[in-house]
Amino acid sequence: MEIKLLHWLNKHQPASISEIAHGLKTTALEILKTIAKINQIQLGLIINSDTAYSLSHQLDWFDAARIKQLMLQNNLDYNLQLIDQLESTNAYALKHIEQFKSKTIISCDWQYSGRGRFGRRWLSKIAEDLTLSIVYVFPSNYNIALLPIICAVAINRLLKNYAIQNAIKWPNDIYVNQNKVAGILVENLVRNQQFHTIIGIGLDNFASWERNKLLVELVTSIDNLIGEFNLFGFALLRREWLDNCCHLGKQVTIMQNGNSIAEGKHLDIDEQGALVIQDSTGLKVYSSAAISLLINDK
Repeated sequence: MEIKLLHWLNKHQPASISEIAHGLKTTALEILKTIAKINQIQLGLIINSDTAYSLSHQLDWFDAARIKQLMLQNNLDYNLQLIDQLESTNAYALKHIEQFKSKTIISCDWQYSGRGRFGRRWLSKIAEDLTLSIVYVFPSNYNIALLPIICAVAINRLLKNYAIQNAIKWPNDIYVNQNKVAGILVENLVRNQQFHTIIGIGLDNFASWERNKLLVELVTSIDNLIGEFNLFGFALLRREWLDNCCHLGKQVTIMQNGNSIAEGKHLDIDEQGALVIQDSTGLKVYSSAAISLLINDK
């Protein structure tokens, strides 16, 4: 009902509860409950003026036909699955992984319980931000540990194409003006001696770019980076990640389960994408997905 209501409001002039209920063939009580639910998740999206309800701004819905046209123009040979609303695109992909071929895009207009690293929630604005998962199938000898680093470079490049200065925080968070604008969650399953990999991405559409175009450009950037990695290896991408890292050469704290486990100067990432830190006893390498990083001297 939430998506139906938002689509209806997006197409009509401000209307009363009874008019909306009539248009959607439901009860006034159901409409009021749905409006309350939507505004609880995204405050102020539906506004009320003199008992007439409307959207605070026009929504930018996905258009499958336009996305497929843009993919064709970009020579992007991917399958596309658009769903109105999902708890999490990654959770959906994991649940139905046997249905998806390699190079499948799963996205939605409303992800209402997205997941980041360490189970953190990723909140996205309805029909505004990008939330998607891309399914790939890789051979068993593929170095999937580097995919978070590769995807971070891909988003960094994409934003630079839009003339947005941004920086990468280990391993794959993207920041603009000290605000996190993108996160990546890579999850893997082993089936039939192959990696079935799901790359989940949440990207704040903070400049109100056209979502259909932004989605295709994001997937194109990731596709290009994976292609570069397959052809040339990690060395150049590693250098690009370091050149855009916001804490290279700075003092950092390594955290695990909410506790500090090390402090030192960030010097590098190694050939497996692990952090190289110099502390009072020498060089240390940290590669666990269970650790995070804090910058001491911003």
